Amino acid sequence: MNKKAKVLLVEDDRIIAKLVKRYLDIRNYDVVYCDNGKAGFSAFNNYSFDICIFDVMMPYKDGFTLAQEVRKLDEYIPILFITSKTLAKDKIKAFKIGADDYLTKPFDMEELLLRIEVIMKRQQSKPKAPSEEEDDNARFSIGQYTLDVPYQKLYFGEGEDFRKLTARETELLHFLYRHRNDLIRREFILQEVWQNDDYYAGRSLDVFMSRLRKYLKGDPDIQIINVHAIGFKFIVP
Repeated sequence: MNKKAKVLLVEDDRIIAKLVKRYLDIRNYDVVYCDNGKAGFSAFNNYSFDICIFDVMMPYKDGFTLAQEVRKLDEYIPILFITSKTLAKDKIKAFKIGADDYLTKPFDMEELLLRIEVIMKRQQSKPKAPSEEEDDNARFSIGQYTLDVPYQKLYFGEGEDFRKLTARETELLHFLYRHRNDLIRREFILQEVWQNDDYYAGRSLDVFMSRLRKYLKGDPDIQIINVHAIGFKFIVP
């Protein structure tokens, strides 16, 4: 990458933190390290970051609380948890907070790097300044809404008011639009959008579907129907 991505690493295990920081530093990431949640939140308020990596069990402020406070300030910054908490309820809680990924300890450094790269690639994939033709081709009418894919914006009606979407929300809504009014199998959505169809990705999918239903509720003719044990239908008139 040409410009160093700035990483906020908050981890109270100094040995793990030192290994992660050294590994990412070598691979051209700019890592700011904090050893507790309180210090991590202070750093987030004082610097601009491209991605956050949080442990969960930490002194002063746990990772879940830290992530919730960060989300209040920035709804879109990627958050990756690295933690020894392996229970399903903890992973589900992380995704409901808005985590982009969840990696349990012990983990391989190369796997951590690959997960970061996937998240960063998704964040950076939208063009900075699309041409007029590209912009027209990347805006889609969805009932009373308009989805602007490159800029990750969802407009309602004819006005200029919009909701800013995350990269994952944009990708999922664009995917549903391309397959509108068809029955879409869960595993197909997970493989195409998440590149993973395990249990936790499936729970994440349900969370994102709930968000999209909320975002699109202004048009009663649009429906996201859950077909039990099969998949979804995205109904657009």
